[in-house]
Order: sequence, then structure tokens, then C-alpha cells
Amino acid sequence: MMSTVQPGVEVRELHSQLLDQDLQLYVKLPWYYDRADATYPVLFALDANRSFPLYSTMSLIHETPGANVQEILIVGVGYKLDSDRIRGLAQWAAWRTRDLTPVHREETEKYWKQRLAALVPGEDLPAQTGGAPRFLQCLREEIIPFVEANYRVSATNRGLAGYSYGGLFVLYTLFHASELFTRYFAGSPSMWQALFQYEEEYAAGHDDLPARLFMTAGGLEPDLLETVQRLADRVRSRGYPRLEVLVHVIESEGHSSAYPAAVSRALGVLYYEDRPEG
Repeated sequence: MMSTVQPGVEVRELHSQLLDQDLQLYVKLPWYYDRADATYPVLFALDANRSFPLYSTMSLIHETPGANVQEILIVGVGYKLDSDRIRGLAQWAAWRTRDLTPVHREETEKYWKQRLAALVPGEDLPAQTGGAPRFLQCLREEIIPFVEANYRVSATNRGLAGYSYGGLFVLYTLFHASELFTRYFAGSPSMWQALFQYEEEYAAGHDDLPARLFMTAGGLEPDLLETVQRLADRVRSRGYPRLEVLVHVIESEGHSSAYPAAVSRALGVLYYEDRPEG
């Protein structure tokens, strides 16, 4: 099924056999998509039920006709949620926690069980962690093939973008399926210790990492910024010939308020502008 929410944006439904769940894909088309036969770079943006308007609006602003920039197609990966906004919010929180986290963490599940119970009293939404391997398989075997079958997108110029848990999943994917994407945005990523193990395991078996990785953190997230910088320094130390790592601080902003600026900067760095110095 396909519908539109605004000019240039389509909403597609896709049932995932792997997740046993209906997904909702938000597709932002380039301005000239219907007037040309071009094939476009594609960016897969996670947490689309909340984040997609940030990506689509900023992308369309960057690509305003006459700007003379490369156009891209953006696919927001989301869930089909309940029509009740609060219940839908709880579903989104539960399912992203399940899908974007790489390992089981009891303390995280306990935290979300309490938060979800407060949102929807009397309902027993599962608070699970550790579903990233299956969600990555869903991306590889269901979502990407669906998009490539229905839109003119490049199979060799894909990007993956995520924030918070989404950033955690982006970094998990970088070390487990680096061949799937060439551009990665991890905004204020949840820096679980497992990431350093994954980085070490990847380095032990590879002599290159062909990717551009852009990571951000808010200036009011000093502990997170330190961990992000530590991972960036470690990856840089491997000397991968085709790896580019950039870290940017969103000054005077915290975890939530840094989100819009981080998305805008990521689009610029990865697609629309020359890379910043440093």
C-alpha cells in the first residue's frame, strides 16, 4: 500500500516476515525524481516515526532547485503504530529498544518496562533488548530489496543514519555489515561497551573499512562525547586506507535538543557540502 503525506513524500507499508510485524517506510523523493531517469544515492534513516520530518525537510531545503547539489532519496524506517498517539508512542519506544540494541541488558529492560507501564497502564508491552542482529537481517533481506525494487536507487551508494539507540545500531552495523553501506551517521549514539568489542573483532579480520563515518554529540553530553571520541580515535588508529571519521560537537545542546542540528549537519557532511576541517 502507498499513500502520500506531503508532496514528494510517500508512505509504503511492508510486512516483515523476520520481525513478524508491519513496517512503515517513509520515502522522500528528490525534487526532479519524476522528471529524470537518474539513479540516486539512498539514505536509510532509523526511528522514522519521529525523525523522518527532520531528514526530509532538511534534505528538500538543501536540494532546492538551483542549489546545484547532488539529490538523494531518503527512506525512513518506521513501524505501523496504533492510532492512539500515546499507545503508538509506547509501541515505538518498545520496538526500537528491541530492534536497535545489540545485546541483552537486564537493566535497560527494567527501565523501559517501568517507562512503558507509566505510558499505558494495564498493558503489557514487552521491553526487550538484543534484537539488532535480526533487525540488520531485516534491513538486508527485506527493506533494502523492497526499496531497490520500487525506486531508482544505487546499490553501491547507500547510507545509514540513526540517533541515540539508532546511532548505536549504526555503529553495530558498521562493524558487522560494512559492505551494506558507505556512509554512516551516528548522532549522540548510545555507547554500549559492546561496541568496543565489535570494533576489535572487526580489526582482527580486516585491513580496510571503506566508509565515511560522521558522529555527533551535544556539548552538554560530555561523558558521551568522551566515549564517542575514544571510539573514533581507536578506529582511526587502525590506519584503514578508505575510512574517513568525522566527529562534530553540537555546542550548548543536550541529547534531545541536539537532534535537529545533528541531522542537518550530517546531511551536509555526508551528501551536500565539502567536509569540515578537523
